[in-house]
Amino acid sequence: MSTAAPAPKWKPRLLTAVGAAALAILVTLSGLTLAPDAAVYDTLVLGAAPDADPRVVVVDIDQKSLAELGRWPWSRRTHAQLVDRLRLADAKGIAFNILLSEPALFDPEGDALLARAISRSGRVVLPVFAEPVQLNGATVELMPIPEFAASAASLGHAEMVLDEDGVARSVYLRAGLGSPHWPALALALLQLEPSTGANAELPGRRLVTTDLAPASPYEWVRDHEVRVPFASPPNAFRHVSYTDVLNQRIPASLLRGNWVIVGVSATGMGPIARAPGQPATASMSGADYQANLLNMLIKDAAITPLGEGWQAGLSAALAALPLLLSLLPGLRRVWLPTVLTMAGTVVISVLLLRYGHVWFSPVPALLVLALGASLWIYRLLRRTHKQAQSDALTGLANRTRFDHALDQELRVARRSGQPLSLLVMDIDHFKQLNDTQGHAAGDAALKALARILRSRARRPRDLVARLGGDEFALLLPETSAQAAATIATTIHVDLANQGRKPHGTSAGTSPPFTASIGIHTHMSGDDAGPEDVFDRADAALYRAKQAGRNRSVSHTGEPEPVGTSATRV
Repeated sequence: MSTAAPAPKWKPRLLTAVGAAALAILVTLSGLTLAPDAAVYDTLVLGAAPDADPRVVVVDIDQKSLAELGRWPWSRRTHAQLVDRLRLADAKGIAFNILLSEPALFDPEGDALLARAISRSGRVVLPVFAEPVQLNGATVELMPIPEFAASAASLGHAEMVLDEDGVARSVYLRAGLGSPHWPALALALLQLEPSTGANAELPGRRLVTTDLAPASPYEWVRDHEVRVPFASPPNAFRHVSYTDVLNQRIPASLLRGNWVIVGVSATGMGPIARAPGQPATASMSGADYQANLLNMLIKDAAITPLGEGWQAGLSAALAALPLLLSLLPGLRRVWLPTVLTMAGTVVISVLLLRYGHVWFSPVPALLVLALGASLWIYRLLRRTHKQAQSDALTGLANRTRFDHALDQELRVARRSGQPLSLLVMDIDHFKQLNDTQGHAAGDAALKALARILRSRARRPRDLVARLGGDEFALLLPETSAQAAATIATTIHVDLANQGRKPHGTSAGTSPPFTASIGIHTHMSGDDAGPEDVFDRADAALYRAKQAGRNRSVSHTGEPEPVGTSATRV
């Protein structure tokens, strides 16, 4: 006879899917995974980083330059000479990542010379820095002095954005005091080129302008956040020493038609940061940071992080997907769609990063999926453990579990002084029942007796077990001999009542059968072991079977075996 496949439990799985989606949203919005998000990003972004553009040249104020030109700060006349050298070499654009916010008090002519050199070039971009006036105080913009600002082709903010771990991953393409009115320094430099200026504003046209509320005029406001795919290593761009350019020690062809970024790389003279995926000992100067930003803009490789809503929505969908897929034929086992979804989550993140230049963190979805997988494994192990200690036919405890429980309860009874009763029973003439009516009838009788015994084990520590064949046991902690005899009597009554139920009902499908019960109660002061206790109950069962149906339930109050038998009516 064929058995219909059980209908899928779609309602519990659907509710669980909703719960998984809600948990993924909560994890995303709470920011609990910021640290692992950053670690995963640092690993994956290495494969998405573009090569260093050879048209980007960094002019370093390095130890060699300090040794030749003297201690910092240098005269503005020196910077004026450098600008003229770069102009004559036909550099495409020059960005100074150097603070020029104060006039030279003892050399005003030097300031004038630098202003005229900047004006002659027409392609110099100067930085704007933001610093608090005092600790936790209002922020001010450190602008180049008016002579320099008026002569410069453009101004740009030079903020180096660092995460809490000291790693530079992002940049705000627009920022400013009160409103984001300054482009980033590298963006301002790229916008000097007419052919790229229009597209440089929104690299890849993927950026979304934030609707910013009016801010305080003393608040530094940022907008247009992107993540920078740093070249590997971050200082992979062509570097030349400031003093070598100044003294014309390098060929003009190395500078002609290239973007030049001038900055400090000498140890201890400027801000440093670490690029994603680089060791803690590796440092990156502000000039290298701007060079990477310029390289990103030139190659249209800006990485746009998904908005919080999109991140939460996609994570929720992926977290719920395995449970929805498990409703399909062939995917009913939850582990298979879970594994497929976890692998797919990583693949989606990698593909979006490398080909779409979009950052979707897989960590929230993976965390929820891993939690679900852990719960599934835990349930599987519990089910396996339970099956190892359960009887397959009746679902009762098997002999292994019974022996363990008897030993444990006997120890508890000795410590507490409470009685421990054991009922051992079997079905009379069970072999004859199997031979005459078939194994199906025998199984039905076993299941019927199991249902009756289970209904009488009402306390948490009561244990019903099938010991093998047609033999059962009912272990009753803290149960006196009289109470055990009463329970045996109620089992006989249940058997008799079951025999009177109409045939064809769920409880009346078993054939008529009789059962015999042996009882032993372990009392305080008895040193009998588990084997002795069971043997005494088994001996009582044997005497009950010998006595037949006329045997009545009785106890002497002593730890001796007492038997009882009943014949089904």
